Amino acid sequence: MVTKNPEIRKIKAFEALFARIFRIVAGKEYFINIHWSTRRRSYSRPLHPTFMKIVLGSLAVMTLGLGCLGFELTRWVVTEARFRFAESSHHRYVRNLQEVQTSFGSVETTLDSVSHQEQKMRALYGINQLSTGTSSFGIGGRSHATASDSTLSNGLYETLFQAMLKSHQLQGKMDFTLKNLKQISEFVAYRSNLWEHTPSVAPARGERTSPFGYRVNPVTGQYVLHGGLDIAGSRWTPIYAPADGIVTLSEPSYAYGNLVMIDHGNGFHTKFGHMQRILVEKGQLVKRYSLLGYMGNTGRATGVHVHYEVIRDGVPQNPEKFILPPGLMVD
Repeated sequence: MVTKNPEIRKIKAFEALFARIFRIVAGKEYFINIHWSTRRRSYSRPLHPTFMKIVLGSLAVMTLGLGCLGFELTRWVVTEARFRFAESSHHRYVRNLQEVQTSFGSVETTLDSVSHQEQKMRALYGINQLSTGTSSFGIGGRSHATASDSTLSNGLYETLFQAMLKSHQLQGKMDFTLKNLKQISEFVAYRSNLWEHTPSVAPARGERTSPFGYRVNPVTGQYVLHGGLDIAGSRWTPIYAPADGIVTLSEPSYAYGNLVMIDHGNGFHTKFGHMQRILVEKGQLVKRYSLLGYMGNTGRATGVHVHYEVIRDGVPQNPEKFILPPGLMVD
């Protein structure tokens, strides 16, 4: 007989579900009484164990399958995210390496320019070039990727390796250039110091009346070497130091009158005789154009002038050789 009452159909559905579950758990048949809210009725149905095992086994397999599917889906999502991140990082690394390589080109251009200027300075000052063997900038190292570089593509690794190689080459070139510049700087400093301590200007303005060389002494009448240059002028004409040095003598003498002597280093000494007044003291440091005193005619002199001597390594030199042409100012 077909049951048309909807309430009875609902009762039967719940009865079937719960009865099958209890049957499997207990391992035997159960009879379940279900009471509806408006009427009290009892129904009993036997549950077959084999059927329930098949149904619940199918449900378990489906649940396990869904779990595996979810796990695989999650793993795929994570793998995809990692791949996207790695791809993004790869492109970022490539861009950064390209920027570095561009910077290397700029640095190399600058180094080449500095090297060109350095060669010009060497030619200007007559400095010998450093050994060409010291300008080799090769390096050692790996020539291919290893297992530790498995995260990098071959192209990216090659770019990275070339960038490292270029970096080492530029470092070697920079060290070599700095060594050259240091040598030139030291040489220029030496030459500058030598120049500052080399007599190069006339000590006073005036007429050059008696040159360096043998002559008849106007006081004694003897034919002797005149070891200096006489510059005549008016009394109190300023007398200046021709180069940097230290005053080693500042006192009156019989022949030279008020006399000043300066040690310029590098074997150079200068003397200034017949001065009207001395303004420097022994041991005093002087610079080129420092005021030493004033022109006079003290000592054995026939007129107002300054007797100027240049001595190198104990040998009198012609002062004319140590006076720059007129109008040329020396700092």
